[in-house]
Amino acid sequence: MSNRVFVGDLEVKVSIIDGDIDNSPKNPDNYAVSAHWVIIEDGVISPINHLVWNHNDVPKADGRKPLQDALDSCTKAVFHNAKFDASWLIDMEFDLPPVECTMVREFMFAQARPWVLSLKATAERRDVTRKKSDLVDEMFKSGTGFEAMPIDTVLEYAEADVISCAEIYLQQEEELNSPEYEDMKPCFELGQLNLEFLTHMENNGCKIDLDVLEEVEQEFIAEQEEIGRYLKATNEKLMGDTPINLNSGICMNKVFYGRVVTDRDLHRRIFNVGVGPNGKPLPPARMPKKTQFNTAVRTTTILVEKTHIQCCGACDGSGKIQKYKAKYRTKNKVQYRVQGEPYKNLSPCPECKGLGVFYVPTGEKAGLKLVPEGPRDASIHGFKTDKVTLKRLIGQAQAKKNDLAVEYITKFMRYNAISTYLSSFVGAIRKWTRFDGLLHPNFNQTIARTGRLSSSKPNFQNLPKGSKFPVRKCIISRFEGGKICEIDYSGVEFRVAGELSKDSQIIEDILTGKDVHKQTAAIINQCEVSSVTKDMRQAAKSYTFSPLYGGMGMTEPEHIQAYFQAYFGIYKGLATWHKRLMDGVLQDGLVRIPSGKRYMFEDARRLGNGRITNATAVVNYPVQGFAGIIMQLACVRALRAFKQRNLNSKIILTVHDSLVSDVFPGEIKQVKEALVWALSGVQEEIKERFNYDFVLPLDVEMEIGKNWMEMEETELT
Repeated sequence: MSNRVFVGDLEVKVSIIDGDIDNSPKNPDNYAVSAHWVIIEDGVISPINHLVWNHNDVPKADGRKPLQDALDSCTKAVFHNAKFDASWLIDMEFDLPPVECTMVREFMFAQARPWVLSLKATAERRDVTRKKSDLVDEMFKSGTGFEAMPIDTVLEYAEADVISCAEIYLQQEEELNSPEYEDMKPCFELGQLNLEFLTHMENNGCKIDLDVLEEVEQEFIAEQEEIGRYLKATNEKLMGDTPINLNSGICMNKVFYGRVVTDRDLHRRIFNVGVGPNGKPLPPARMPKKTQFNTAVRTTTILVEKTHIQCCGACDGSGKIQKYKAKYRTKNKVQYRVQGEPYKNLSPCPECKGLGVFYVPTGEKAGLKLVPEGPRDASIHGFKTDKVTLKRLIGQAQAKKNDLAVEYITKFMRYNAISTYLSSFVGAIRKWTRFDGLLHPNFNQTIARTGRLSSSKPNFQNLPKGSKFPVRKCIISRFEGGKICEIDYSGVEFRVAGELSKDSQIIEDILTGKDVHKQTAAIINQCEVSSVTKDMRQAAKSYTFSPLYGGMGMTEPEHIQAYFQAYFGIYKGLATWHKRLMDGVLQDGLVRIPSGKRYMFEDARRLGNGRITNATAVVNYPVQGFAGIIMQLACVRALRAFKQRNLNSKIILTVHDSLVSDVFPGEIKQVKEALVWALSGVQEEIKERFNYDFVLPLDVEMEIGKNWMEMEETELT
């Protein structure tokens, strides 16, 4: 077979589910409308080919053989957003050669720059044949899909897409074969192998127990209702009769800070609140002295008082009044205005502004009376009430022995977390689970600039860490008597930081088996190491990792800020490496990792505090990126091992640094062998692919159970 390259595009009929587009082949209401392709041979693009299978204007469907013959004649198949096209073709039982994606390639060429990666944007950036979006955009907006558009329009649109993709591929090939990108080739190759893995895993899907999901939902709802009753009762104690909307920033400013903004425009100007021309949040106002900040707070806000409710006498509490049409009469040549017919609809009462009541200040100060600490706390509604700020306010309340504030904020944060769990996980899982009980989450290689995976429908990468999150219980085996198995790397990001920085203390801590998370938990919770629980250790992991990514702990309580300050005194090599990264970026705008992957920071400049612009990203991306490379290769190796062993078991998820498998009865031993080989052998393959020798070992852990929550640790052998 000569070096022939297939470049293609599928047009499909899509569905709308609760306002979201569903273009998955797993939806039985969706189907492929047409296929379009060219063959590239010796750099020459062939004439366009197409098949039409399901279109309102075409009564007889074309056969499948010409497409399969074209695929069989080529060494690779190329698409833009290839996972979509490959998933459809696999679902339709076509055999594919190795697949490559011009969008994944473009993501790597972007080197962390904020490029738009759509076919349209890529074609414009590379100045090749443009998409003909104008042909179909209005029809899409009106609800007309490819199956109902004029067939000539479909063909013209799709053929432009194929030619555009082919020209992009040829440009990318030329660049990739140039000396400038020689060191990135292995990274590009791994990206395409990871694409194959993700396509395979998504096609497998994971089995959902909808009855358990319903139970979890009801437990969440019951807990949230109980917390809601507490918050309502406490709001009445704190605010009197003032109505409080838990979703309102203005209301929660009254509760947390006991303040309300009097002049929003003035508040914005003084505290520099808002978004700049570049779309990014404006930097906090500079107020070096605490007295400046305190004066600014008193200038733009006032303290609020508790209120008691009083019925409006003008409307008797209804909030509405009857108005009458004007009517004029003349008597003795003098015109008089008299009451005419009543208007059909009642009008808002002008006295109480339609509320029916007045909220009369009692003179007693309201709210928890917590204090914003500086200009960075300012927000458009007054002062911030986000999760990070609230955690810091808990520390402030604890220092002041304000137990009510600690309890209230803790419950408020839990209330909000449950809302997220219900919508982002329970609701999303139910919404995207198919009729066969399988959920096929979408995993994306081209969103997170670090190169880590992101996911949607639902976003499993945002799943709360820890094995006891109840939503995990609804993920079960599809096999009668089957099990769920999870294997993950232990502390991989800390190890990667040690690898890349060559920090001697990190290396010693890892090689001697020191439990750094337990050490962190003891500092964070101000207790002895021996008193640290499993949950405390899990919660402390983010603090262990935060300095690795450039975190400075500026928004944390004082004792945690002290931990951040001491961290780089312990791990001096890490601090030196961070400085070296920032100095390097100032010189050539690049950060490189051993896989050849690059991160570009074109406009970096030194700041007055000695750091540089985008400092957090500069030190974060290499750790996240190389950890991502390790995990990608582990996934690729796991798929290879499953295929070599011809297992019935299926890889169903990868979340953070773990792989989750649905184990067929009788295959537990083989699955364990395959997964341990895949994850433990990554270092050897990294040596082969990237010529990098590891200093530190990679440790793995494994759990097995009847579902993804109720699991027990198991031996690796």
